[in-house]
Amino acid sequence: MNAFSQLPWNQDVFAHLVKLEAEQKLGHAYLVQGQNGVGKESLARNFAAYLLCQNPQKEKACGECQSCHLLSAGTHPDFKYIAPEESASQIKIEQIRSSREFLSNTAMMGKYKILLIRSAEKMNINAANALLKNLEEPAAGTLLFLLSHQPGALLPTIKSRCQKIKISRPDEKLALSWLEQQLDKEEAKLNLQLAYGAPILALDYAGREKLEESRGIQKRLLELLKSQIVTTDAAKFMGAYPIESVLENFMLNVQQIVRHIHSKVKTSATNLESEELHAIVAELSSDNLQALHQFYNELLHARKMLQSTANPNPQLILESLCYHWAQIKQVSDKHELEGLAV
Repeated sequence: MNAFSQLPWNQDVFAHLVKLEAEQKLGHAYLVQGQNGVGKESLARNFAAYLLCQNPQKEKACGECQSCHLLSAGTHPDFKYIAPEESASQIKIEQIRSSREFLSNTAMMGKYKILLIRSAEKMNINAANALLKNLEEPAAGTLLFLLSHQPGALLPTIKSRCQKIKISRPDEKLALSWLEQQLDKEEAKLNLQLAYGAPILALDYAGREKLEESRGIQKRLLELLKSQIVTTDAAKFMGAYPIESVLENFMLNVQQIVRHIHSKVKTSATNLESEELHAIVAELSSDNLQALHQFYNELLHARKMLQSTANPNPQLILESLCYHWAQIKQVSDKHELEGLAV
């Protein structure tokens, strides 16, 4: 298979970009947004490869020319990739400044200079403002891809200067068909459920570490609701993982829990992704929905704090979140007891 072959569920979007380029209608900046693990980076990288390829095939790079080899090796002079540095929670202004110098130079091997920014929402305010200058006054032949599964955290001025590409979760049948080429059938189905329908994330779970993280967090959430673990111990367990990953896990779990509580109100049929999640939903009811929504807002606030320049303590954030999560059930139980006493 060609190294730059597109994921099957992204082929229509890719073909649309190819058509825009052929008609000379390609924009200079695109915000590629969608759930983590649906292939945003694959789409952007493969389209970049197609544009830079010296011998492009029908809607894909050849994978054999000098340009394709340089891109695969990460040394192409007309392609730059920016992401948060290892162990850093932000994209810093120095990284964006280096990209401005990169974009100001003429393309060396073709007609495009391409900048790809992963987790664009993690640009700190100074970095975001520095990028605005490139977005407001783009040099000829430059193309920017900003990838984000949290576009709401981006500056409105950044979003308004980008054309939007929304990558949705693929149809389950299509996602499973792709996963089953790399995993056995049962593992593919389980991992896709735990990844909330995101195939790339589901494939990551095949390494077991991500799977263990997800199930482990769900187990601690259940134990907190049932008062089987203290908040400091739960937070200590979660602190062994990157806090951004833990927050994302929290958010996905709360979304699923709220969705299934609503489902229980309307019908007895539910399709839960794990035993732990099933048990969590069994512990809660529609009386907890308001508290769950409030807790989700706390998660959003925690994520915003981590992306700020305030340098908060991640362990204290986790302890606070675990404490407030445990209160969701305790508050409900208190109200039930008060009702019985009347």
